[in-house]
Amino acid sequence: MRSLIFEPFSGAAGDMILASLIDLGADSQKLRELIESAVDVSVSVDRVDKKGIDAVNVRIDVPYETHSRHYSEIVDVVKGVGLPAAVEQSVLGVFKILAEAESKVHGLPLDKLHFHEVGQKDALADVIGSCFAIHELGVDAVFTTPVNVGGGKVHSAHGAMAVPAPATLEILRQSGLIFYGQGSMEMLTPTGAAILAYFAKPLENLPRGIVRSTGYGAGDADTEDPNVLRSMMMDVQDTLSKDTIEVLETNVDDVTGEILGSLFEKLLSVGARDVTIIPATMKKGRSGHII
Repeated sequence: MRSLIFEPFSGAAGDMILASLIDLGADSQKLRELIESAVDVSVSVDRVDKKGIDAVNVRIDVPYETHSRHYSEIVDVVKGVGLPAAVEQSVLGVFKILAEAESKVHGLPLDKLHFHEVGQKDALADVIGSCFAIHELGVDAVFTTPVNVGGGKVHSAHGAMAVPAPATLEILRQSGLIFYGQGSMEMLTPTGAAILAYFAKPLENLPRGIVRSTGYGAGDADTEDPNVLRSMMMDVQDTLSKDTIEVLETNVDDVTGEILGSLFEKLLSVGARDVTIIPATMKKGRSGHII
């Protein structure tokens, strides 16, 4: 199974995700043209050294902008770009994750919600570019190892808050992504969290497989450790299909066949994955059943 795996040991932001995907093999020229035609920004792509790691750096230059956007405005902007249908669906899905998190945090319905940082043009560019790149790479599945959210405080339009920012934490809660905190600054942004939450399933450890290519996307800050997001294209040999189920079992010796038949259908109708009724011999030789 050809899989895209992110390793966010230095967190993740929208531009880091986009940069790592370009280093992994996504067409930088095609992405630049797409983003600049969709959003009023200028995109530059170069290579930088991050503590000895050669990484791609994506810079989104935005004209001065103070306008915050309502969620409905962002939806209209995305639908007006003319993206391929699958990419448009993904972009809208990422922004819906962001919107639902902000809605929960601020106690506002979606139609009253307005974005500050994540509604700006650079966030639009990051999301559109990242979604297009993931689809262009044509992978069967996307995974992420545990995400480093950082530490300390982050400053936003609503004031200083502990890391992870409230919207980021809500995205992590809703998605079930595995995370930890290490460092003294914000390492995982709401935009980065939403992109990972939309596409990626959580992994605790790397699976067995063969790595076909790697990519490193540079973060803006210079930190003690290499501030990069690593991604890899991997032919995964594990199934990676794991689930947890509960098994409920009881013994009965005073129930008729008619009741058991009715119970069988009732249990399936309310969500049981499977139902098994096994004849059994109970104590003192009584006939019974294991359900």
